[in-house]
Amino acid sequence: MSTLSVFDAAREAPDAIGVVDGAVSLSFAELARRTAPRARALVEARGAALALTPRADTESLLWLYAALATGTPLALLHARATAAERDHIVQLTGAQAPPAPQGGGSTELHLAEVPESAPLAVLPTSGSTGAPRLVRLSRRAFVASAHASARNLGWEAADRWLLCLPLAHTGGLSVVTRCLLARKTVLAFEPGPQGTLSCIAELGELLGVATLASLVPSVLGALLDRGFVAPPQLRAVLLGGAACSPELARRAHAAGFPLITSYGLTETASQVVTRRYAERYRPLPVRRGVVSSGHPLPGVTLRLEGETISVNAASLFSGYVGEAGSVLDERGFLVTNDRGELGDDGELYVRGRSDDVIISGGENVDPLEVEAALLALPGVRAACVFGTPSVRFGEVVSAVLVTEDPTLVDARRVADLLSGRLARHKVPRRVLRADALPLGSSGKLDRRACRARFAADWPQD
Repeated sequence: MSTLSVFDAAREAPDAIGVVDGAVSLSFAELARRTAPRARALVEARGAALALTPRADTESLLWLYAALATGTPLALLHARATAAERDHIVQLTGAQAPPAPQGGGSTELHLAEVPESAPLAVLPTSGSTGAPRLVRLSRRAFVASAHASARNLGWEAADRWLLCLPLAHTGGLSVVTRCLLARKTVLAFEPGPQGTLSCIAELGELLGVATLASLVPSVLGALLDRGFVAPPQLRAVLLGGAACSPELARRAHAAGFPLITSYGLTETASQVVTRRYAERYRPLPVRRGVVSSGHPLPGVTLRLEGETISVNAASLFSGYVGEAGSVLDERGFLVTNDRGELGDDGELYVRGRSDDVIISGGENVDPLEVEAALLALPGVRAACVFGTPSVRFGEVVSAVLVTEDPTLVDARRVADLLSGRLARHKVPRRVLRADALPLGSSGKLDRRACRARFAADWPQD
């Protein structure tokens, strides 16, 4: 069975390409040679966790490979995190900065076998409310996640997986662990401090040589806005990190993208629900304005109590840093803060977070349903819906739109356009126009930041 060791990969597939970084292609043999001095340094550090602010480049990947080979826990810090957020993670984990590499490139290292239960990474949750909790993920969790993904997608001889997600999130880190276990190629794309949306043209060029890609909806939408169509060798685009709107799904299907939607959490080492590979060219099912996330992966069990999603899987986390006791229920399920429903074929439709529900005049309003209706209007490129305080209704449905149509700042105009699409209590009563919507570090729409940014601009009752 393949292991999470670049040194084992070099013995099993020395000439196979492990990383493509720009114009440089590195075989697993070369990666092992370059990783060795870093691995020696980590062994000398005697197991101290490694604090790393990783980029999608060779240098960061070498440190990741060194940590994986030596069993050194990773405390991954996002480049866009504040200094206080980084200090918080370092303080809780006792992680240390990368030490100076030691020795030459000889790969003759005597490394102890690392147990599957050993911690692989500590990552902050990407939830949209409150302070992030630090999730402990074992090697077993990442291996289980990789095997479940492979049973759906399979592997082909020439596979190259495009890495353009932050490595400080499970979505990005999982690309590395999947490819290492399969002895396949990571196609690294580092967008720099301005983010992926600032270099869509360059990303599109790399997509032309990838066979697999992990994207978030905002990036896929930007590619479609630029007129990109699916290149012939691209066999699957794994879409996650945020909800896919019906309009985005329709556009992607029209452009020939082999789209595979997914649902997962930091606590499950990425995806646990994914569209079936055989369905990747079919139109995506939509239920009450929400696109299907697919079916549970092999080894994953879902349970819904009301609309609350609970998950049991081999890829479940080991707990939260600094929090004692089990975080699972009595049956071993993680009770999430996400809402959803199952379709007739057992597919999952994720309706957002429980705390996103708007209660207006005693009626519950699902912001995803309203956003889907708004995105179907001509000229609306992005939408964010949430509740704002109202003396009369408690909350009213409010929307921020990215659109070139100046008439859509008028709530009455928007209400007229949505007539017949939404019940009256779901129609936005307050509408603002913006040049862009705030996104989180993983590319998700940041509903909380959007509400805070435009709070002073809302018209009153």
